Amino acid sequence: MNDTDTPSKVAAYSVVPGDMYDWSDMAGGGALPRGPVLTRFAVATATGTSHLLVVGPHDLDLLDAVVDRAATTTIVLRTHSDAELVSERYAGKAVAVVCGDLRAWTPVQPADAVLALDGFGRVATIDTDPADWHAISEHLTGLATADSRLAVVVPNPGSPLAQLRAVPSEASNENADWSFPVHDRANPLSLAEASARFGGRGYTLWPDVGSPTLAAVPEACSVALAVAHGRPSETSTLREVQPALGQALDALGPAAAAGGWLVTRGLDPISSVVGVDRTGDETSWTAAERSWLVEAMRESARRDASGLRRHVRQLHDAIADAPERWCGLQVDEIGLDAGVVVPVHESTVKLGESAEEILLGLLDELAAFLCAAGWRHPWPAGRGRDELAVLLAATIDVAVTPAEVRLVRQRRESALSSTGMTPVVAGRQAAQDTDPSELRKLAEENEALRGQVTWFKQQMRQRQTMTHEVRTAARRDVEALNDRIKELEGQLSALQAPAVSRVAKRASAVPGRARSGFGRVPGARRAARLLRRVLRRIRRVAKR
Repeated sequence: MNDTDTPSKVAAYSVVPGDMYDWSDMAGGGALPRGPVLTRFAVATATGTSHLLVVGPHDLDLLDAVVDRAATTTIVLRTHSDAELVSERYAGKAVAVVCGDLRAWTPVQPADAVLALDGFGRVATIDTDPADWHAISEHLTGLATADSRLAVVVPNPGSPLAQLRAVPSEASNENADWSFPVHDRANPLSLAEASARFGGRGYTLWPDVGSPTLAAVPEACSVALAVAHGRPSETSTLREVQPALGQALDALGPAAAAGGWLVTRGLDPISSVVGVDRTGDETSWTAAERSWLVEAMRESARRDASGLRRHVRQLHDAIADAPERWCGLQVDEIGLDAGVVVPVHESTVKLGESAEEILLGLLDELAAFLCAAGWRHPWPAGRGRDELAVLLAATIDVAVTPAEVRLVRQRRESALSSTGMTPVVAGRQAAQDTDPSELRKLAEENEALRGQVTWFKQQMRQRQTMTHEVRTAARRDVEALNDRIKELEGQLSALQAPAVSRVAKRASAVPGRARSGFGRVPGARRAARLLRRVLRRIRRVAKR
């Protein structure tokens, strides 16, 4: 496809085999590497280098941030429309644009910095035999020096999050939905494998690989997962720890859930977590080993009431000891370090006055996370965010009402709005939380209480049934034991009687047995009556 009929294009940029017409990877609103997190790594990679190589399409704002950081910059794109756009944008600067397949290009001067934040999905033409990830990475390694700086994004093909969002409702023929190669089995399957391939340091990207809001070291993946999905976005909230995926997460680790990985080489290591806060400003955390939110939601998914109560108690005790450390945090910014609840960063925003108000606000946000994804929880009663927050507080003997929960929520959201920040899971519960009818709110609370009463009645009925069965079985056992005792007492009395008594008793029974036996002879009874009359007359005569 090396058609050179347009001299203006050839004069503006170089063309190598594999160039493509009627195509664009950058136009049409397709996902391009962008955002403060990737820009930070890109600037660190390009600053102070002599030759920067940018592989594949990148967001123009990101390119603007790195073009002047290096002495010379080469950008390799596979389509003529993208090459023309970029060459016109940086005309007059030390920027060289190459149009064509990356595998067909060899630089005159090896690069001492390589930026490939789009991965390898859009660097080769679709009109030739496909080359796998390993072949492209081998060629890219040969374009740079052995000690060159490097920042390469590697998509995670097995990411549960990517799988949940990558299934379209129907087939699409849009340019943005095509990439190459597709289903590449040579793609690294883990962060460790990707890091070893380039001999660099690996980070996980959350929640999306193209425009992440957080990058985290492997040890802080659990906290990064919670923080990333607490930020308001279209991303599904923490669905990867739903019961269907929780076992896979436990087996593979949180790094396997990330949308992709970033491999760097020659750069200073970052903190545990680096990203943007809710105002869009760059921030960083020295994160704990686990996320309190993730662990609490897992206990809820397992319907482990005691485990969830233990997590709520831990948070309550930590806030009671030092409420000033927690007054500006939201529920996704809580870590667990060696079993101790800790804040993952310092915040200057004040979201609560007293320890009780801070705790209730955090429990309300936990209830919002549970309700946003239709999460399972241990209690059959309780519908909606307000009622669930009441039940969570009740686990540690804190009595509140749904009206008090809504009041605390309004205060927190007002404080966040005044600083330009957005609450967690904002917009997902708006239909449920904003009810202008006070009567309907009372009706919902009444319905929730009815559900609780029904559940308690069922429990009492089950216990009464069990008690009746136990009593019936006990009565039956007692009667059987009494009969057995009488039988044994009779046997014992018979064994204890003396021999003479037994003979006399047997002898006394002989006349009776004889009479009974004699009575069975025909005519015997009549003869006995006649004999008795004769004996009576003889006695009367004898008395005279």
